[in-house]
Amino acid sequence: MQTPSDPKKANNLQPQQRFPFSREKIKCPGLTAGAKEVNRLLEQMPKRWAVYAYKHSRELLWVVFVGGTGTGKSTIYNALCEKPLSETGVERPKTFGPIVYAHRNAPVAADFPFDSMTVTSRSPEDELLSPQAGTAGDLVILQHAHEDLAHIALVDTPDLDSLEVRNREIVEDLYLLSDAVVFVTSQEKYADEVPFQFLKRIHQDGKICFLLLNKAEDVLTSREVAVSFREQGVDFAQSRFWVLPYVPLRPSEQLRENQHFKDFVTAFFTEVGGNRAPVVLQNERIRRINKLKEQTRLLVDLLGKERQAAKGWTAQLETLFQAVCRDLLEQQAKHFDEESRDYLQEEIRRLFSKYDVLGKPRRFISQLVLSPLRLLGLWSQRRQESHTDALLRIRERIDLTPIQAAVEKLNRAVLENLSPADEQSPLYRLLRNPEMKVSDEEIKAKVWEEQDKLAVWLESTFRQMAQGIPKGKEWGIYSTSILWGALIVSFEAAIGGGITLLEAALDSALAPFVTKGAVELFAYQELQKIARELAIRYQDGVLSVVRLQEDRYKQGLQSLLTSQQAMDDLDALQRSLAKV
Repeated sequence: MQTPSDPKKANNLQPQQRFPFSREKIKCPGLTAGAKEVNRLLEQMPKRWAVYAYKHSRELLWVVFVGGTGTGKSTIYNALCEKPLSETGVERPKTFGPIVYAHRNAPVAADFPFDSMTVTSRSPEDELLSPQAGTAGDLVILQHAHEDLAHIALVDTPDLDSLEVRNREIVEDLYLLSDAVVFVTSQEKYADEVPFQFLKRIHQDGKICFLLLNKAEDVLTSREVAVSFREQGVDFAQSRFWVLPYVPLRPSEQLRENQHFKDFVTAFFTEVGGNRAPVVLQNERIRRINKLKEQTRLLVDLLGKERQAAKGWTAQLETLFQAVCRDLLEQQAKHFDEESRDYLQEEIRRLFSKYDVLGKPRRFISQLVLSPLRLLGLWSQRRQESHTDALLRIRERIDLTPIQAAVEKLNRAVLENLSPADEQSPLYRLLRNPEMKVSDEEIKAKVWEEQDKLAVWLESTFRQMAQGIPKGKEWGIYSTSILWGALIVSFEAAIGGGITLLEAALDSALAPFVTKGAVELFAYQELQKIARELAIRYQDGVLSVVRLQEDRYKQGLQSLLTSQQAMDDLDALQRSLAKV
């Protein structure tokens, strides 16, 4: 394990009481295999940080007693403390909450790192005090005045294999506070999975650990148990392993007279006594800071991989989006068949037929005939439709069904191709949130918004084009009203269908009416340009609805990622830890 060249450097980092990053800042969508590890780190690091801050300047050595149900852990605890502090008995379990035996001046309660535990203090010197069973969620401090134990806090904990999840969490938390561990097992329990895995973890962490096999029969030797542990990857030195006999009556008192127990007590205080305490504390500070370095490096690496995976996810989303858009445009193109083309040509020819050379005399005669009728109120002149009204009327004809189907197609493709397998991952849940889908009402509003923009652009563009046509031309196909009418009819015929063919439709419809005059060619070419851009703008407007759905997915994913600012802050923390 990496250690600072100067052990005193472990004290240089003055940590905050709390981890400087909240769960709201550190986010992980769940795109990589390391996502679960990120969540595990986010559970552990705040506690490790709080423990490091708590232990940073306290010269108090914590020794935690741990063991499975019925192993006699509390009995050995009482025997070592030489007082009946923790309740014992045949009923299981006996310890419901942690009990700390500490000097009255020991800094135990101040700034205690776990908010989930309530800290209370009692004096064991009180004659009325009886052995404590503890209460789940409460840390009971039993104070004493023994100066030879002023440097140490002895902690009895609930059972490792307790059925209560809260009790197991308490053991985990207090283990983080420990500088040494007394692990108690028994002849019946030493091979049990849960206690053994915890023992294996202690061994891997390299923490000082005293292993006691309690309630052993004469036929079971320490060598046999040691061999069994060694075969499973846990190798304890003989100097830290003791076998204690089964004592049925007054076990704490009887154990104190047992030679094996006396040997354990001697070895215990040799390693964690007052003279050795500073070295043990310093080694554990180094171990804690190295663990924080390791976890910070791992967190930065895993979050970086999530961000990289998010880029790939976004690229795949764009590919799905493009495929859906291509299908939508192809589907619309198919709607523009020969019947639509014939209709378009017929409408434009009808429009142009009103502007022949005799059009002016016919309109004069018509005015004379209809004037008396108008005076009598029997005939009203039809109001000429404005350009904007014509475009907004066309808006009503747009078929939203293909666009709605395209959005739904994108949604299905995202769930089928881009959803994480882990149902608990944030991205999995986000993709199935009903609010992620663009509703039919939103689709309609977006389409109409785009058509309004199109109307404004087309009106402005057409007005500019018309300014280039000589006003003295009294008939012919290029009066501004004819030009506008040709464009509107073309657009209306193609709307919701083959808009990409609009230019071709205009060409086939207008070509027979075009002369070789400069004005005619100018207007014809300008109209073609407008038609081309109209097609592009219309397509963009239609596809913008599908883009709205794509953007919603992108924004959703972005909301689940750790921000760049938070990543930079994590990097800064990592660099500061590296200097310790």
